[in-house]
Amino acid sequence: MLSVNEWAQQQWGAIELGDKRRNDRAIQLGEQIAMRPDAGLPGQTQSWADLKAAYRLLHSDDVTHEAISLPHWRLTRQNAQHSEGPVLFIQDGSQLDFSGRDVQGLGRIGDDRGQGLLIHSALAVRPGTAPQILGLAHQIVWIREDLPHKPNETRVQRYRRADRESAHWYETLETIGGVPDQACWISVGDRESDVFHYWRRAKALGWECLLRLRSDRSILRDDDRPDHLFDWARQLPAQAQQTLALRSRPDQTARMARLNVAWGCIRIMPPKNDPQSKGIAPLTVWVVRVWEEVSAAGEKPLEWLLLSTLPVENAQQANERVAWYRNRWLIEQYHKALKTGCRMEDSQLQQGQALTRLLGFLSVVAVRLLQVESAARTVPDLPADRMVDTEMLVFLGHLRHLDPASMTVYQFWRELAKLGGFLARKHDGEPGWQTLWRGWNDFYPRFEGYLLGKRYG
Repeated sequence: MLSVNEWAQQQWGAIELGDKRRNDRAIQLGEQIAMRPDAGLPGQTQSWADLKAAYRLLHSDDVTHEAISLPHWRLTRQNAQHSEGPVLFIQDGSQLDFSGRDVQGLGRIGDDRGQGLLIHSALAVRPGTAPQILGLAHQIVWIREDLPHKPNETRVQRYRRADRESAHWYETLETIGGVPDQACWISVGDRESDVFHYWRRAKALGWECLLRLRSDRSILRDDDRPDHLFDWARQLPAQAQQTLALRSRPDQTARMARLNVAWGCIRIMPPKNDPQSKGIAPLTVWVVRVWEEVSAAGEKPLEWLLLSTLPVENAQQANERVAWYRNRWLIEQYHKALKTGCRMEDSQLQQGQALTRLLGFLSVVAVRLLQVESAARTVPDLPADRMVDTEMLVFLGHLRHLDPASMTVYQFWRELAKLGGFLARKHDGEPGWQTLWRGWNDFYPRFEGYLLGKRYG
């Protein structure tokens, strides 16, 4: 794992803000934020001179969210190009809430009573038993300035208004670019990505799509008979089974679910009343239905209706699509890292543009937090020396009175979390990225001192 200084140089070394001094300041600020992601700018910069320099940078008209983020986005896309096998680009939107504060240049959020920023992020992930988080491939930050929908709007006005926000799904893919030869890039989304023209435009760029369906659409069966999507999918017989560990959520307790899996190929008709649909042919897709017959007492049985533009012709492919979709929760964790781990919504900046520039730094730091947490969770039994420098293991073993030769990845990160304040009591659960990160920032300067002592002692 890179030191924070090396990591900051990797992320922002190629930044172009029109002035070398400004570029150098951006790298320094990125490093300061990464050292203490939850501390706020005064705690991160730790001197009045550095704090004033950070404010100047974040209020400069020559600095943008895109310019700050672009070096990381490009690095992520390069890593995706060189990855073997499919790469998931998991998209999702979120909102940053600054309601109740005097901040200029924000837009309406939620029920239109609050104010904040809206973001749409694309996280690149290489799927597998231990998913590898490559980084953020793109992010759109925007504000909703127009008035809420009105009941007397015409049908065309409603479509134009909705299309402005749904366009983020395919605009993200257009910005990332076409898929390299021989590569398989899949855009993964939740029910908000159930947008016919997004799938169509994605396919034109060489992308595949995987998403959870929301709308019961008109379809054509193999014999050209019209039907409705949900009725057709729910008549498919179970062709495979699998067991799925469901995470705890506000409306769901953690449990194991035994699921049926069915799949089939159909043609989906373009939206009949959408002005964009004129002359557009039906789109051939595959649908995977995942459901349980019964569930735990008091809970609604799980059902997913997944749409895939990649063929699904056997149980292996159906289960693979389900496994890919299960990675979608990583984008939720990413946004949680941004809000909780980096405390983006606690920033005291009072201009919307300054907040978007700060987001450029924190959005990259949030990726690093997520990577740290993911490594501890996804490959817990892997010997630590497969991922961690041997001298680092020796030093941590000395600090924690452990045998470095037998340490697993899980034990390594858990011991780091203890340095960050994790108590490891039975009822505490597993450490989150904040304690992991605090532990790492406590450990690494001491480790550097240990290396210097070995070299010059």
